[in-house]
Amino acid sequence: MCLGDKPVDEMQEVFESVARYFSVLGEPTRLRILYALCQDEKCVNEIIKVTSLAQANASRHLGLMYQAGMLSRRRDGTQVFYKVADPMYIELCRTVSSLVAERADGTANSRKNFNHFAQEMTPRRSPKVKALRNPPANEKEEASV
Repeated sequence: MCLGDKPVDEMQEVFESVARYFSVLGEPTRLRILYALCQDEKCVNEIIKVTSLAQANASRHLGLMYQAGMLSRRRDGTQVFYKVADPMYIELCRTVSSLVAERADGTANSRKNFNHFAQEMTPRRSPKVKALRNPPANEKEEASV
């Protein structure tokens, strides 16, 4: 962002929206979930198994990520499946992880882990189709970011 022709005080609404957007990614648990979903759709039970999260904790974070538009979801019988709704989130995480790996002062192993994270976050699917947000699987689910 550069100082353009608009006064900074007139940009407050934009700054608040951008901050909310980034706040979703500011939680390591949500990054774990995003990492688990970066290649394909998974049901909640699979997400819990892959991330080792408690069911209540996983559900809370999935709800927040869904409400933020990061994830889409669909119900199939009694199971709810989640997937990344906007590939831009994956690209953003991949880019930041690559930059952190380049600047890492840690061990070679930590740099290797950052690079692995960035590599795994690279989408393997060819079409970049923006998913439409599905209606909530549970209307009672309300959360804030």
